[in-house]
Amino acid sequence: MSKYRNFLLITLLHLVLVSCKGYYHIADTKISSGRIQQSPDSVVAKLVAPYKSTLDAQMNEVLAQCPQGLTKAKPESTLTNWVADALYNQGTKKFAEPIAFAFQNYGGIRINNLGQGPVTLGTLFEIMPFDNAFILVKLSGLELKKLLDYIAAGGGLPVSSSLTMVISEQKVISASIHGEAVKDQAHYYVGMTDYLANGGDNLNFLTPLPRIDQNILVRDLLIDEAKEKKLIVSQLDQRIIIKK
Repeated sequence: MSKYRNFLLITLLHLVLVSCKGYYHIADTKISSGRIQQSPDSVVAKLVAPYKSTLDAQMNEVLAQCPQGLTKAKPESTLTNWVADALYNQGTKKFAEPIAFAFQNYGGIRINNLGQGPVTLGTLFEIMPFDNAFILVKLSGLELKKLLDYIAAGGGLPVSSSLTMVISEQKVISASIHGEAVKDQAHYYVGMTDYLANGGDNLNFLTPLPRIDQNILVRDLLIDEAKEKKLIVSQLDQRIIIKK
């Protein structure tokens, strides 16, 4: 969805120009050229003015309602569960391959609370401001167990409900995908961001693994989920349990 990238470009233009200090060359009928100091804010205002009303209208478009506020926490939370489930739900519609589960890094969700009430396009940009792609990575059962160990070591990270785990002392006690135990010799497609697949957050072992990339933004999947469901709701379902 290139139009959403354009929104970010305009925002970045604003930030760049506001941060700039210096002189700008102008010309008028009396002076062929000159150097005068202009307020960066005035330059920004002139450049953005033709686009501002359209941008505001689109970013303020209400896509869904959130009946109860969602929060971000570990090992699972209403906000992280919603994000991961949205990626799984929409990802299964975009890819022919069966998705074992969707996995999102905790820090990639950029707000801690989603308030009750209308949810706009701009709100989803706040949740996921980065242009990361959602891709499928193919893992063997043994490689998948390594990823599960990583999730456990992180104290529980955002995963879709198709994965259930029991963790103790940041180690995996048990795990199942779609209700079945992980098989060492089987292969699994895990949906995640290209940032993670490229080794982000110390997941370097993922970088050489086969992947499927259809140039689909993570944020666009969240937008599709909001538009389709009209409601942003989530609950704690014990997909990740920490055993004392």
